[in-house]
Amino acid sequence: MKLAQYTKYGFHHLKNFFSENELLSIEPIILKFHNSWLDKNQETYINGAINSHSLTASGKLTKQEKGILFNFICSDKVINLIEFDAPRFLNTQLFFDPKNSNQNNYWHRDIQYVGISEEAQKEVIKTQNVVHLRIPLKKDPGIELIPKTHRQWDSVAQYEVRNSLNNKTPSDALKEGQLIALERSDVLVFSANMIHRGTYGNNRLSLDIIYCDNDPKLLKFRDKANLPSTLDGFKNAKIFT
Repeated sequence: MKLAQYTKYGFHHLKNFFSENELLSIEPIILKFHNSWLDKNQETYINGAINSHSLTASGKLTKQEKGILFNFICSDKVINLIEFDAPRFLNTQLFFDPKNSNQNNYWHRDIQYVGISEEAQKEVIKTQNVVHLRIPLKKDPGIELIPKTHRQWDSVAQYEVRNSLNNKTPSDALKEGQLIALERSDVLVFSANMIHRGTYGNNRLSLDIIYCDNDPKLLKFRDKANLPSTLDGFKNAKIFT
């Protein structure tokens, strides 16, 4: 399945993509990880955290549980959602509501946090692929996206909001934003490099699986602890190499 909408707009929303059985195969493992993370990271959570990461490196999950996650991550059904060639698995994240229900969300591009100059960012987004597959385990208020910004730089208004300039804040509304609300069984494929923001509410719990180009500049951010100890028995095992 190739999704031309992703190539053009930077995202693609598929409704009723996962069966209930497919979600039930991973949900107990994700909940186990999440409860363990909350126990260990209460201060981080109280101070505003909205996500955790590296589920497949967790010391709380058994080898069998990690194997179930890896099989899901490299399954044909999931990999066929990715349009670009030779994708590699990068990481997992789990998104939840902040402790403070009044906490503001914020427009951003993930690439703004990787330590390269804005001039470099403007060039990189023209060709680089880093894609999130968001899989809600319950109804999720969704993600607000600005279509086509995975390949296009900010307008003046977008730039001022994203960077808190001229009395703007990253939580201000942008007229170009398109909110994609998600139901359990949906999947949202979207570029990490586009301008986007999460929305909070409904005690959301959504798994993101992140894939990227087979590029050393991107793979340097991959922690080997997140990878399988052996590739034997996995379909599409190249994504872990």
